[in-house]
Amino acid sequence: MQWTRLCWIVVVLVVALALAACSPIQPTDAPSVGDGEPQASDDLPPAVEYNLGDAIVIQDRFPADSSFREMPVRLNGVIAAPPDGGPYPVVLILHGTHPGCPETEHGVDRWPCDPEVERANYRGFGYLVSALAVQGYVALAINTNAEDTFGFGEGVPGERLEQLITLHLDALATAAAGGENSFGVELAGRADLSKLAIFGHSRGAERAVAVARKWATNGVARSYGPAAGVLLIAPAVVFVDPAGGAPVPMALINAACDGDVADQMGQMFFEAARLAPEQKAWAASVWLERANHNHFNDTLPGDPFPGQGRPDCDPLLDADAQRAFLVAYAGDFLTALFSHDPAQVRAAFERMGVDAASLATDTLYGEAAQAAWLAEARHRLPLLTPTDEETFTVSPFDGAVTAEGVTTLFCPNGYYTPFTNPELADCHRAQVTVPGQPAHAVVSWEASGGALRFELPIGLDNLLIFDAISVRTGIDPLSPLNPAGAPQAFSVQVTDRSGATASVAVSPDEQALRYPAGEVQSDETFGALFTGRLPLMPVRVPISAFEGVNLASVAELALIFDQTDSGALFIADVELVRAPVSPRPTLSDPPSAELIAAAEAGDVEAMRQLANLYRPTDALGVQYGNLEQAVFWYRQACAAGYANAQVDFYDFVRSHAERHSDEFLDEAILCLEDAIAQGHREAIIAGAFRAAFIEQDYKMAFYLYTLFEESDPELAAQRHTFADQLTAAEIEAAEQAAATWRAENTVKTYDDFFAEVNSPFRQP
Repeated sequence: MQWTRLCWIVVVLVVALALAACSPIQPTDAPSVGDGEPQASDDLPPAVEYNLGDAIVIQDRFPADSSFREMPVRLNGVIAAPPDGGPYPVVLILHGTHPGCPETEHGVDRWPCDPEVERANYRGFGYLVSALAVQGYVALAINTNAEDTFGFGEGVPGERLEQLITLHLDALATAAAGGENSFGVELAGRADLSKLAIFGHSRGAERAVAVARKWATNGVARSYGPAAGVLLIAPAVVFVDPAGGAPVPMALINAACDGDVADQMGQMFFEAARLAPEQKAWAASVWLERANHNHFNDTLPGDPFPGQGRPDCDPLLDADAQRAFLVAYAGDFLTALFSHDPAQVRAAFERMGVDAASLATDTLYGEAAQAAWLAEARHRLPLLTPTDEETFTVSPFDGAVTAEGVTTLFCPNGYYTPFTNPELADCHRAQVTVPGQPAHAVVSWEASGGALRFELPIGLDNLLIFDAISVRTGIDPLSPLNPAGAPQAFSVQVTDRSGATASVAVSPDEQALRYPAGEVQSDETFGALFTGRLPLMPVRVPISAFEGVNLASVAELALIFDQTDSGALFIADVELVRAPVSPRPTLSDPPSAELIAAAEAGDVEAMRQLANLYRPTDALGVQYGNLEQAVFWYRQACAAGYANAQVDFYDFVRSHAERHSDEFLDEAILCLEDAIAQGHREAIIAGAFRAAFIEQDYKMAFYLYTLFEESDPELAAQRHTFADQLTAAEIEAAEQAAATWRAENTVKTYDDFFAEVNSPFRQP
């Protein structure tokens, strides 16, 4: 933030650290997170400090003859990579606007400045770079001080940064391709820059969003990207318009006790995404209790403006624990972006606290934290998204909204006071800090039994395709209708089209319904101010909790305020949500105990069926499957020589390789070759196609097609389409070999191989 620069005018830290190229940074020990065990630093790939040399970035706002047009920059940073294997996704980390060069007596920093006195802000993420390398990523934190300096003219925001990023990532792409490598770590074959995530801290976060937007829209050919997702760490908003959120999956970690972005305005990126007309990518927002702004970067001192009147911030979270939280969360965020195993993605979402099929949590990775979730559009049905007064009469999907015995007030987004907008006085916008200043509703009641009812039109009334009803809310601490220190509660009721109803009471133990931590202070201007923060967080009620009604035909959903005598809630969203990855591991019914027992006892057909059940698949936009289980059972059946499973394994892996990764391809080809040797018809067809059109082994393809000369002459005739690629002698040899094979073998089908195994299970 801009006031960070002002603070450093008073407190100037001159960091005398020589930036020796390619010198290892001692990685921070990975502290235990939750119940996890600490990992010794010796097990972490070192974050190596690199220096690619000096370069020039162009500032187009200055004319060609200006001394400011060509700006000198130093291309340095820290990097870590897994010690072998690959290629791995890449994580680019952007630090914040902490001053890089000492300032002159005129209050302007020098540029360029001596590397011995330049502040190496990027080094503060060496611990994260090392930890991500352990998890299978090539991670680098680059020096972006040049973007922030005023010592070389005032550049256009982002212009310098984009050029800096390109210079670093182009060099990484060259090294990954086996070319020049000045990074100091082995990179040939290690980095896949088409899979790229961007992390940003403070103003580096808003820049991550800006870069992701540009890469997604301008169509410029690059050696990297576009971005697959952005992680915003204690984000700030200064130059980048939050409207629309991000074009890719986005997660925010808001520090509850941020002493720099004290109002957590970075939450605006999340709030803006939920109002985007065609919001497609998912977004998550974490509220980390007792965390501050600077401890995410381990080279920074305490925050410049520590909070006052914040009992919830005393003491602050231990700095190592705060960084451990980031390491754990970042790993799961990247799993959600890049894993092709639905089971792994679902587990990551659960740990991130955003699984729509699970209850909201107040603990993440062993720390006090909450998470809000914005599912991509196809996984949610909003019933209340406050945008104007019409919110209280009609839902976004044209269902009637009715308020009974409650008072409703629409609070627009942004900052306003009771003096500028007296009709909005009960929004308490100037007196209660709601991070992101979102548009929301105030729903209040003075007697038990009021209700907010939502009609579900026919065609949108099947609750069985959703996992939960979600209400994002918080208690207004300044409303006299809320007893000080006491929680709130309400019930959720559904009514089907026959008139039957079912009601579930929401527990007052829900974190979102607890009275917020903070102090109510007298104020001469506004009367009262609340010193704490009120992040609006979800309460989720599982659809499965409603019994005795036809959930496939629901006429109405209602919030019934029947648990307390009075109250006032800020409500941002009411919606039906479903998890992008199903809680069920298979698209059909779970595998039977008998099938599992048979597979474990050695029944190869049972193994094949289990593998096929667990194959990752997508239905109506929801993922099912378990890659690890599927591959495990395919391997067991393939090792037993069961040709049907060998063909299925190859078919699955071929599709997986086309869409995701070829990590299993070599072993699947070996299984296919064994099935070919056994005469499996589908294996021979797949092998012939692979030989002719992928490997250009025309002699093998000719031979394999010739095996069908007697059983399927029309199929065998396909060999003539590439016969001109062979000599007469090669053709004669292939035909003779095929004739010899046919004399001793026959082409078999799935049924033939099924009949040969002793299994009580029939193929699906």
